[in-house]
Amino acid sequence: MNIVRVPFRVSLFGGGTDFEHFYIKKNATVISFTINRYCYITLRKLLPYYKAKYRLSWAKLEEAETIDQLTHPSVRACLKYLKIKDPLEIHTVGDLPARSGLGSSSAFTACLLTALSIYKNIQFDVSKIADQTIYVEQNVLKEEVGVQDQIQVCHGGFNITTIFSDSKYSILSLNNSSAIVREISESLILVYSGISRNSSDIHKDQITMLDADKSLKSLNKINSIAEDFALKLTSHSANFEYFSSLLQESWEAKSSIFPIGPVSEELMNIYNSGIKSGAACGKLLGAGGGGFFAFFVPLLKQKKFIQKMSRYICVPADITFSGIERVL
Repeated sequence: MNIVRVPFRVSLFGGGTDFEHFYIKKNATVISFTINRYCYITLRKLLPYYKAKYRLSWAKLEEAETIDQLTHPSVRACLKYLKIKDPLEIHTVGDLPARSGLGSSSAFTACLLTALSIYKNIQFDVSKIADQTIYVEQNVLKEEVGVQDQIQVCHGGFNITTIFSDSKYSILSLNNSSAIVREISESLILVYSGISRNSSDIHKDQITMLDADKSLKSLNKINSIAEDFALKLTSHSANFEYFSSLLQESWEAKSSIFPIGPVSEELMNIYNSGIKSGAACGKLLGAGGGGFFAFFVPLLKQKKFIQKMSRYICVPADITFSGIERVL
């Protein structure tokens, strides 16, 4: 038996620029970090007491004779991609719900690919797992996803990621010795909207909704904000006030393309409530449409913030500086 865990991530700046149609023309800058909330997968060869060949436990319990009979698309894709034919028992749990803007889909796929590699006695490498996760999601599952989630959850930490036109990337990592990184970590509170959504579907809707000129203008603005903050970080001149101002600017850019409707109205209400309850700034995580908000609340205001936001699930979290880990 082996147990693997992969952290979820919070994307601060640069979301949406990690798609090929953007970075093939202009290098994309993404700033994100992983948190101490994880996807766990336990995997072992199936014991002979079960009649089925595959036993899978996730939101439901599945027993199947063939891979194609399994209903979990990522499990099917990973087993086929790595040409696994042995009878297996796979259990997965997450500290936070799926489809909530925290890179959970990529965390799951990376976690399973790592567990399967260990099962095959292959020494896993985080960069290779990141590349495999990108390949499975984009080419096997045919999902409308970028590349930042896979890179971030595999490597872990607080990172400035630059994505180049050939799809290669570089990572500049900051650690807990950075005052702004510590302050961001200490102030983070996740707030769950209660709305579940599929990021691939959201991206498809956004691509359909936005004309090419408006979309490119929005992405250039998002990338410019990320580049500005990256410059401040690398020159050690970033402070929390500057971070807050950029996140507010980023929120305005993102919320401006929300489709009109009751879901968007509820999301705007949550954001406004968070700011009124003491948050210095905040953002909706992931592609939009629901999931978690990340609010950044000064320590002295956090207790009152959680009380005022009590109608929602509030989850304090910290930055973790590790990526893929074998637990057992």
